Amino acid sequence: MMDRSNWISAFLMLWLIICVGSSPFSVVVHMSSKVGLPAVLPCSVASHLEFDQTPHIQWHTLSYSVFERMGPEQFQGEAYRDRADVPEELLVRGNCSLFLQDVRFSDAGIYDSYLVYGESNIKNRIFIQSVHLAVIDHKAIKSVEIGADLILDLYTYQAEQVIFQNSNETDWTVLWEKDGVINKKGHLKKRDNKLILSRVTASSAGTYKILDSEGLALSTVKVKVTEPVLTKETETLQKQSALGKATMSMPSLNLIALFLTFNLMLQMN
Repeated sequence: MMDRSNWISAFLMLWLIICVGSSPFSVVVHMSSKVGLPAVLPCSVASHLEFDQTPHIQWHTLSYSVFERMGPEQFQGEAYRDRADVPEELLVRGNCSLFLQDVRFSDAGIYDSYLVYGESNIKNRIFIQSVHLAVIDHKAIKSVEIGADLILDLYTYQAEQVIFQNSNETDWTVLWEKDGVINKKGHLKKRDNKLILSRVTASSAGTYKILDSEGLALSTVKVKVTEPVLTKETETLQKQSALGKATMSMPSLNLIALFLTFNLMLQMN
């Protein structure tokens, strides 16, 4: 049997767990982003700000310091150089959301945000919330007509290589490498952030994977190659052309009549 003091301690601990777990500043926010795209990790400190106060915000992962801002002054972690920001114009209104550009697989994980306060020599932090970011790859199925162009989105400058597996084979072939000379098909062209395969043939059907420097698939595209679909105008022209050829190959009615008359005259004689 627990004595009165133990019951009180247990009750207080349970109450603390319930209160902390129900606080909006302790809930882990789960979100996902596709690799190469931007992501916004939500955060708000409006209820904690005093009048004319300049917020001082920090974002951290378990292993890295991601971003820190106080007014115009900012700090970016090395792994997030030129990719992370908490816009100052939003922060002064209490929006401390972290903006990430060109999301990488290595960005996946839990991010903690803090409000920093206190004098210059004595700083304290208030934990705001945690955001769990999942980073996923791109997947697509495309259907392309023979003779048309296949466009593959690279999505990000992280793209280092494109490999291809024909529908009837098990081996993978390197078709393209960033800043390299590999171009197996001879008609691969990089334009902006896209890769263009010109004049698709039946052998172009299969699976295309875009890989990063670690060999991870940024994108997987399954391509089906189909016969060109004729428009009604094209079908009409083809039928007219075929009919014209058939007509030209047939003897004229006048010639047939002349032939029959000639045969009849020969029989009468």
